[in-house]
Amino acid sequence: MSEISTFNAATVAALRTALDHMRAGDDARARAVARAGLEQGGDAPVLHALLGMLACRTGDLEEGIVHLRTALTGRPADVATRANLAQALIDRGQLDEACCVITAEAAAADPTMRLWRLRAFAALETGHATAAVEAYRRLVTQAPGDWESWNNLGNALAVAGDGEQAVGAFTEAVRLRPEDANVRRGHALAIAEAGDEPRAVELLQACVRDFPHDAEAMIELGVLLGRLHRDQEAVAALERAILLGSGEARAYVRLGEQRFGLLQADLAEAAFRAALSIAPGDGDAHVQLALLHEHLNRSEDLRAVREAAQERVADPVARRFVEALDHRRNGRFADALTALADVPEDYEPGRRAQIVGQCEDRLGHIDAAFAAFTAMNLFYGKDPTKPALRADAYRARVRSGLAQVTAERYAPWQSFLPPPADPPAPVFLLGFPRSGTTLLDTMMMGHPDVTIMEELPVLRVVEDAIGHGADLAALDGAAIRDARARYFEAAHDRGGWDGETVLVDKMPLHLAKAALIHRLFPDARFLLALRHPCDVVLSCFITAFKLNDAMANFLDLRRAAETYDLVFRYWDRCREVLPLDVVTTRYEDVVADAAAALRPVFAHLGLEWRKQVLDHRATAAARGHIATASYAQVTEPVYARAAGRWRRYERHLGPVLPILAPWVERFGYTL
Repeated sequence: MSEISTFNAATVAALRTALDHMRAGDDARARAVARAGLEQGGDAPVLHALLGMLACRTGDLEEGIVHLRTALTGRPADVATRANLAQALIDRGQLDEACCVITAEAAAADPTMRLWRLRAFAALETGHATAAVEAYRRLVTQAPGDWESWNNLGNALAVAGDGEQAVGAFTEAVRLRPEDANVRRGHALAIAEAGDEPRAVELLQACVRDFPHDAEAMIELGVLLGRLHRDQEAVAALERAILLGSGEARAYVRLGEQRFGLLQADLAEAAFRAALSIAPGDGDAHVQLALLHEHLNRSEDLRAVREAAQERVADPVARRFVEALDHRRNGRFADALTALADVPEDYEPGRRAQIVGQCEDRLGHIDAAFAAFTAMNLFYGKDPTKPALRADAYRARVRSGLAQVTAERYAPWQSFLPPPADPPAPVFLLGFPRSGTTLLDTMMMGHPDVTIMEELPVLRVVEDAIGHGADLAALDGAAIRDARARYFEAAHDRGGWDGETVLVDKMPLHLAKAALIHRLFPDARFLLALRHPCDVVLSCFITAFKLNDAMANFLDLRRAAETYDLVFRYWDRCREVLPLDVVTTRYEDVVADAAAALRPVFAHLGLEWRKQVLDHRATAAARGHIATASYAQVTEPVYARAAGRWRRYERHLGPVLPILAPWVERFGYTL
């Protein structure tokens, strides 16, 4: 108020008296004096500015904003009034209006930089990333030691999509303020978004070591470990965050996702419901619970989640996504697409694209369906674990194995016959993914004398012991006995095998491990599931698999076809060189006449025919969680609509038909 002497007498008197009351802590009397000054002809902008400031100080933001607007209209160059008005608007949540009040031109006229600071905050909070970046750059240029502005510049650059610059800003913030957990977290997350997830994990691990009570850092670490498919580590981090008392529904939702990825359905559901107990209207928790029920074929529970979401969830996008899941599950495909039209493409992008593709397919809109499945695979192809490189490495391993399967190499083998005390060898259920193996194993599961191990890494236990890529010819009788013992122990512990029933080890792509299986179990029987190669490759392309090295090939149609060709060349070579005991089923025969197709299978395995194996829907319902991508189909009646589906997509499959044509002929199908 150094300029107080330039005002008229009424204004000067009012200002001096009001200031005295303010110093005495009596803001109410100060406001009364300012109003009286207005009535006595005082300078209106000045006194309105004072009244606005006083009203805001006492919490009356609405009145304060009215006075400050009036003051600014009369004195547009008054920086203090503009700053007070902007702060009041921000405090009242009117951030867009605050941005309008603090133009870049107005901020540039403020030597104190207060307006730039307020403009930066309001712009960042309202998503005006470009304006926020400009403002924070001004601040750090003026005050390069301002760690908070560097941190916020990093946030603004991240929102603007400039990951490299965001990392640089966060790096400077960490240099200036390494003792701040928020700054360290922001730095790690920026590096993750820039594509270096392993480095981000290291930084977050250092953060949780330095700030062991920071639940937020634990949550972010768990989320990032989950993105890298380090599921067990992710679970441990998220559980620790919860033990630290984060109280965040997000921690439980992410824990539920990891539990579900580990096929721990009950624990996953418990985590999602814990999230909803904290935040009953949490849209993400409802979506994830709906996805769980959909995967478990619990249609009634899915409907209940949809009803709860309609009642409790404020986010219309989450509500519509849950609606789409329910519509799709109940065959209302057009309704599902209508619901998804209200869901942005970047919301659950992989799952959204898959549902769109499935619905368009069922409605006969083939081009739209193929475009959606392509979008799904493009999204999953950006996974931080670099699936394309892992896919190429898988095919390289199959090629290497194929080169080693020669008559000369295996001629010296002396088949090891197990002693009488040994259990008989398992039956290995093989077939390229999406060849009907899940339907087949579900039917076999209906037989009381059969135990199915569904895609459990039991054979991997043996490989870990003898060494991956070990020289199989070098294994002697003792080594083979030990390997078999390890296998059966794992089958008991992981697969629930009782040692009495016929053990069926279902792992489709163990086609490419036939030599290892025969070396360990020369008495093994193989059950091969076939389906038209074009249908198989198409189905792999349009299915969302968990991206292990093999399944990563299915994100690309050509890689999928090349994998089919490689795996079956390996299998055929093994059948030429080794005396494999194989019985074959064809998916098309099973869906046409299941009893006729399966009777020879059970007879070959020495099992009495049981009619209940044909009631696969009852078996599927009883088994609960189905771990494969066929979880939905095996709860439906046997249908033939998937047989010959490839013909509708023939134009899209054109580039890979030359790769598949020899196998089409080899297996007795036609183009």
